Amino acid sequence: MGFLAERLRSQTSDLADLLTRRIRELTNRENLLPCIRQYRGFNPEASFLEPGEYAAVGIDGSMDYDELLEMLLFYVCATGFRCNFTVDREIRFHLNEIERDQRLAASASVPLWTEDLFQVADDESMEQDLGRSAERIPFALMTMAELYLAIKAIDDETVRLIFLDRPLSGTFAPLSRDLRFFLSRGKSPLLGVETSYGPVTLLDFKLVSVLGSGKDWVSKRPQYLPYLAVQTLLKAKSLSHKELYKRLGISKKEGKRLLKKLKRMHKDSGGRLFVDDPLKEDAPLTLQENVKYYWLRVKEVAFSIAERVFSSSEHPLMVDKGETWLTVIDLNTINAVLIRILKEKAQERGVLVLGIAKDTSASEFLRAVIPYAKVKGLIPPDERLPNLKHDRAFLTILSSTNPSLFKAPWRTIGYDSCFTTLIQGDGDVPLKAARRAISLERQFVRGYFQLREFKSDSAVRSPTFLYDRFYNPEVDERFVVEITVRERGRKVKIYPYWEGAGENPLDSFILYLLSKCDNPEIIEAIGHNQLLYIADKAVKNEIKMMKGLLRGVADLELGSLSRKQKIFTIARRFRDIRRETEGAREKAALEEI
Repeated sequence: MGFLAERLRSQTSDLADLLTRRIRELTNRENLLPCIRQYRGFNPEASFLEPGEYAAVGIDGSMDYDELLEMLLFYVCATGFRCNFTVDREIRFHLNEIERDQRLAASASVPLWTEDLFQVADDESMEQDLGRSAERIPFALMTMAELYLAIKAIDDETVRLIFLDRPLSGTFAPLSRDLRFFLSRGKSPLLGVETSYGPVTLLDFKLVSVLGSGKDWVSKRPQYLPYLAVQTLLKAKSLSHKELYKRLGISKKEGKRLLKKLKRMHKDSGGRLFVDDPLKEDAPLTLQENVKYYWLRVKEVAFSIAERVFSSSEHPLMVDKGETWLTVIDLNTINAVLIRILKEKAQERGVLVLGIAKDTSASEFLRAVIPYAKVKGLIPPDERLPNLKHDRAFLTILSSTNPSLFKAPWRTIGYDSCFTTLIQGDGDVPLKAARRAISLERQFVRGYFQLREFKSDSAVRSPTFLYDRFYNPEVDERFVVEITVRERGRKVKIYPYWEGAGENPLDSFILYLLSKCDNPEIIEAIGHNQLLYIADKAVKNEIKMMKGLLRGVADLELGSLSRKQKIFTIARRFRDIRRETEGAREKAALEEI
């Protein structure tokens, strides 16, 4: 034991020395300052809100699950807390008047037999893990609860600021992946559901996967070009082949390839996309009348599923009396739609939605943002960086070791969420796809921020957090740049958001708002967000209460079933029966003594 203790002490000392060297390497790094935007106070002339009284909302969710006999019980809840804030010569948040918004509450308790778990969890791995599969279900439901409440919050005309305890872009990426899997699978209880605009189809979800509401920018890259063509035809109604090529700015050769893809899309949809064969030279390209309602159909289905989960008394996942189930892939497909609905409604009403990530292992700032900043001359090309893999660790250490340079509050430059799928290029291009594909640009803007430093020692600071928001073309368009990158083995052009050497007034306004929303009197809330801190405490307590109350309800129901059907050893796990029997035998033996 003494040898092990000495070896552990030596190894720990080596790791401490390694961290010390990395910290030392980050001192005197004024060359990195161009990637940082310092707090400049509030300029009423540049405010994105007119003088007046508004409301801010913080939304958080929690989840858990129980194993009860051969059944799993999933618990999910989300809630919203609100406070008013005043916009005048400065902005004042009335944090001492925070209250729970009674309209913003969603909860669900979902029972499921263990034998149905892997079907609902859609876990197709060869070695199915009970714990991992079980967590997928409540996580999808919790995501749905938070997004659903955020959409409901926008309906309140006084609400102009919403905080979510999750990154928007970090949430959307895995949802999009599951939506792609949903499309490739081609079957789901969601398909064929009747709406006010007809039954929803796979084509509807396919269009939503890229076009969303139809108002967003779409790339000309090959994988997105067919959707851009559909978006163009939705606006123009009917175009000849040449007119479409001209509108899209593509050559005849590219147009021919596009038509083949549109033909395939038309065929895959069961002939529901075009009025006529898109390959016919003399026939105009005209979408069927029903196509224009794709967004309304999908929206209606998304809301009906959310209401079923959180408001209906029927089992939220069971379809056809248990013959079919809504799976995690189905739920996340709905979640991908909900986040697009949230974007649409927020932009229509001028509501600022901010996602905040407390614990993130993101690394795109180090592997893509800084390398591109070197290419653009923002940072000297010979500036070396330490061997740190996580952005939060890098930025937190950087600010602590350079307290005179990084005065809190500060934020990094804003960058497009597509940088999360990029890495440093290989010479002929500044950046390339981290894996195979690069995500669609101009969806989200990301950045990091730090709000507090101690007055007695400015090197002691609050944590660094990530925030993101929806791309706003009215403000962000002038920060769009053209970058030649390598994707799928060939050079392509992308057009992402890049704040660069400029300063986006919206993100500076956001830094000011964030700096007014934390609570320096509570150590675990310093530099974070008071609304989210209180919401987090509330939902965790609510989940504990749900487990305590609802487990007993399910236990009574199962006990009645097992007595009625005489299936004691089926409804109960063998180890539970054995433990109770052995306990009863030991108790009887002790009583005899």
